[in-house]
Amino acid sequence: MQAFNWQEYKEILGSRGIIGLDLETTGINRNIEYERPTSAAILEANNNLNNPEIIINDKCRLPYHVLPDAGALNITNINPMQLMEEPLSLFELTSKIASYLKEYPEKIIATYNGASYDLIILRHSFFSSLINPYLLSNASDDRIHIDLYNVAQAIYCFEPTSIAFHKDVTGKLILKQELLAIANGIDPGDAHAALDDVKVLLKLAKLFEQNTPRIFFSAIASGNKKRAINLMTKQLFFNYGEVKYKERLAVKRTPTFICEDPSYSNNLVHFDLAYDPIDYVFMTAEEIAPKINRKGSPFFTIKSNKSPVILPGELCEKNGLSLDEASKRAEMVQDNQGFKENVLMACDINSRKRPEWQNPDFPESQIYSHFIDNNDRLLSDAFLNTNNVEKRIEIMQQINDPRLIDFAKRILASEHPNCEPKIIMNFQEFEAERLLTEDEVPWRTLSDARRSLEGLESKEKKVKLNPDILSATKNYYNLVEEEIRK
Repeated sequence: MQAFNWQEYKEILGSRGIIGLDLETTGINRNIEYERPTSAAILEANNNLNNPEIIINDKCRLPYHVLPDAGALNITNINPMQLMEEPLSLFELTSKIASYLKEYPEKIIATYNGASYDLIILRHSFFSSLINPYLLSNASDDRIHIDLYNVAQAIYCFEPTSIAFHKDVTGKLILKQELLAIANGIDPGDAHAALDDVKVLLKLAKLFEQNTPRIFFSAIASGNKKRAINLMTKQLFFNYGEVKYKERLAVKRTPTFICEDPSYSNNLVHFDLAYDPIDYVFMTAEEIAPKINRKGSPFFTIKSNKSPVILPGELCEKNGLSLDEASKRAEMVQDNQGFKENVLMACDINSRKRPEWQNPDFPESQIYSHFIDNNDRLLSDAFLNTNNVEKRIEIMQQINDPRLIDFAKRILASEHPNCEPKIIMNFQEFEAERLLTEDEVPWRTLSDARRSLEGLESKEKKVKLNPDILSATKNYYNLVEEEIRK
C-alpha cells in the first residue's frame, strides 16, 4: 500500500489558505432548519496566530418570527434588544457570508463541529434567503472543509499523546472547543463569541498541523464529499476514528468499503477489518441486516457529506493490525462478491423497516423535497442582484417554486417596508400566526420562548446566568408580542 504523502496537502494548504468560520445562533432546536445566526465571524489565518485577518465579524437584526432561545442568548451573552439596533438584517448578514464564500471558493474552511451545526444552519439560511443552499458543496468548486471536532476525535483515537485532552472528574473525555484549547495552553478568550471562537479554532488547527500532520492533512485530503468517497472506495482499506458521544470511548476502525446504501443518501457501508471476515462472509442478508451500525459489529456506515477524516492505511498498526493482515482480510471481503451483494440486500431489508418519508408542510423543512430547477435558480439570482423593489416583485412573479415564492415575499416585506401593502399585511399575519399558535409546530413560538426563559431561571443554581441578558430577553419577548398583536 502506498504511504500517505501529507506534504502534497501541505502545499494545497499553502496555496489556498485557510479561513475559520463560526456562528452564534438562535438556539439548538430539534428542528435545526428553523435556527438562524445571531452573529458570524470569518477570519483568515496568516503568519500571526494572534492577529488573523478579520473578514466578517457581525451581528444581525432578527425578523420577529425567528425567535431566539433564552438559553442560547445567555450562553452567547447576546442582548436581543441590542440586536434590534444592528445595521445588518439577518438577510443582509446571510448575503454577506455567501458573497465572500462565492468569491473565494478555493479557501479551506475550518470549523469546530461545523459539519453537524454551523454549515447546516448556513445551508438553511441560504435556502430561505434565495441563495443556492448547496453553495458549499458544489463539486465543481472542489471546496474543502475540515471539521476540527472530527480531527480531534481522530487524534484521540490514533495519536492520543500528541496533544492534551480534557477529562472531567470521572475521567470522561470532553471535546468542547473551549476545554480542548485550555488543555493545550490556548487562551479561549470570550468563549461563545464568534470572533474569539474563530481565533481559537485557527490556533487549534495550527496545533493539529504541527503535532499530528498525518491526521491533519488527511482531513484536507478528504475535505469534501467527492474526495472522501474517492479515498473510501479506491483504497483497499483505510483507517477511521471516532469518539462515541455517550460513552466518550475511542473507537478505532480499519474499514474496507462494501457498498453505498441505496436507501440512505451519502451513507457508505464498510466492514471493519479488526474483525476476522471469515466469521461473517457466509452470513445471509437477513443475518447481516440487524448488525449494521450495532455495537460490537464490523458493519458500519460513514456519511460522506459530514467531513469524515479518512486516515491512511498504514495507521492500521495502531489498531492492532499489521499491513499484511489488514490486506489479507480486505482481499477476502473484496473477492467475495456474494457477501457484498448480501450486505447490499441487508441495506434494503433495513430500509423497509423505516417509516415512509413524509413531505413536510412548511417551506423551511422542504429543502430536500426536490432540487431547485435551473430557471428558478437563475430567477433567484436575479432577485438577489437587484435592490429595486419593483424589479424584485416582477422577478418573484416569474418564479414557479412555491418555497422560493414564500421566501421572496418574506424578504420583500422585511427588507422593503414600503413595498406593496398587501405583501406587508400578509407578512404581518404570517408572523403573528407563527408566533401565537399553541399547536405543536417545528419552530419556536412565543410560548416556547417564554418556557425557555422560565426553564433557564429555574436552573439558576446550576447555570451561570447573566441578569442583564435575562432581563433584555424578557423585554424582547414582550416587545415582539406587542408588535405582532397590533
